[in-house]
Amino acid sequence: MVARALLTAAAAALLATGGVASGARSTPNPIRAENSQAGTTAWQVRGTADVELYAGQISALPGDAVELHVSTPFRYRLVVFRLGWYGGAGARQVACIPGCDAVEQGTEQPPPDTTQEPIRAGWPVTDVLRSGDDWVSGYYLVEAVLTSGPDAGQAGTTFVILRRPAGEPPARILVQVPVNTWEAYNQWGGKSLYDFGTSRARAVSFDRPFGALAQSPMWWEVQLVRFLEREGYDVSYQTDLDTDREGASLLRHRLVIDAGHDEYWTGAMRDAFDRALAEGTNLAFTGSNDGYWQVRYEDGGRTIFSYKSMSDPNPVVSQKTAMFREVGRPECMLMAIQHSWFGVLDHPLDYTVTAAGAADPWLAGTGLHAGDTIAGVVGREHDKINPYPAACFKPGLVDLFHYDGGGVDQDGDAVRYTAPSGARVFASGAQEFTWALDGWRADGDLFPEVPTGSDRSAPVDPRVQQFMRNVLADLQKPAPPTGVTARTAGGRIVVTVRRQADPRYRGFVSGTKTATGRFAPLCRGVLTCSGPLPPGRGEVVVGVVEIDRWGASSPTADYVVVQR
Repeated sequence: MVARALLTAAAAALLATGGVASGARSTPNPIRAENSQAGTTAWQVRGTADVELYAGQISALPGDAVELHVSTPFRYRLVVFRLGWYGGAGARQVACIPGCDAVEQGTEQPPPDTTQEPIRAGWPVTDVLRSGDDWVSGYYLVEAVLTSGPDAGQAGTTFVILRRPAGEPPARILVQVPVNTWEAYNQWGGKSLYDFGTSRARAVSFDRPFGALAQSPMWWEVQLVRFLEREGYDVSYQTDLDTDREGASLLRHRLVIDAGHDEYWTGAMRDAFDRALAEGTNLAFTGSNDGYWQVRYEDGGRTIFSYKSMSDPNPVVSQKTAMFREVGRPECMLMAIQHSWFGVLDHPLDYTVTAAGAADPWLAGTGLHAGDTIAGVVGREHDKINPYPAACFKPGLVDLFHYDGGGVDQDGDAVRYTAPSGARVFASGAQEFTWALDGWRADGDLFPEVPTGSDRSAPVDPRVQQFMRNVLADLQKPAPPTGVTARTAGGRIVVTVRRQADPRYRGFVSGTKTATGRFAPLCRGVLTCSGPLPPGRGEVVVGVVEIDRWGASSPTADYVVVQR
């Protein structure tokens, strides 16, 4: 372990003297600068049904104009916040429409035509949010705050996710926001993709407010956001729709985190994740029940369509809008676990640290030991190891944490594995895993649709916070280079690596082990490099790390060269 750290330090020293051609560069981290600004708790406003709104686009870029549609008979103003850490305040106010001291008279819009599918509100544009060119990628909360009527001071809410522009340096970490699942559960207008409380539809539209049971990012996503931004990670955000439109966008980042309850994916989204993993992108799934249903977009991405059945008339089985496992692509082929059960229980569901987990480097320094409990994080929808078909069996898989269903419900597992590309995958398998990372919870009065129940409680756990820091420290690194050889020629050591499939690969740095056990920088290159043989006789130990635009990998295993 010490030798590996010394080699990484040697790589850093060599990079500091000139770097690999097109190699690692220091780029500003806008998340740190953004969260250093003054925050506010004013975003935590009570909700009311007396004002409703939706955005004309769920995803935008800085500088975009986002059309908003508001319905209320009362006066109101729009207040816009960016969610983050901000010293614990949780948000920064970025805009008011028509102004922070101004109001406008609302108009109550007619009810939707519920005979049509999908149900759309179809309201006129009432306001336009013009995002600033300098706005930082993130979750933007738009509140229509009433200034008259019996619920004055209360608000209706919607969300817009701001992406990082392609012209800016890509963030090391990308968070995918599960907007498809927000909408799939949304019962506004009387229909969702479910038949509890509503009649099931085959198509649902983003052109309507988020109503009852719409999956709020305040449930399982904002805790992840607050943790990442408090810790100062270089992170940007995009939605399911953005991944569908440009799957290669995942390849611009070293780590992709799938946030929250991301149950509804398109085939293109699954393709993007499969390709990203095959080309060396590390993946983390911080919720559960991800990539479960296959859907497709219609109306330019404003409608989500799914039969939720193999009765979909599409003759191509792999394209049917059913469960991914039904069309030959079970989730465990990607995550090594998959959703197994849903139920409402009268007790918290806890993870237990396994013996294998306790011995894993990701648990170093956490204080977690075999048999320890992580309280309440598993949740009513959880995933478990699924060893079939064969493609779901991952050599070297580590079951870090386990939930024993005890015959009452199915077991659950949090796992890690390394793909053939060298990319590492973490899947928490737990709906409320992020609740152990941050203590903010949605108040039912503030966000009336928040789920409640005695199986819905998980305290912040500093041990899990440190575990997540360890996970992210590893997953922000590229895989070590493969196909490494070393030989002597003309008094020099020649090091060669195989051409890497990872599109972020910038080269490698090698070092030699000195008599004192330290690693001395040797050379840098893209496919090959050479450096002078150190003085003396016998064996020379050579180590290699890979370089991407953000930093260095862990070292490969040591390579021994006989000095001549």
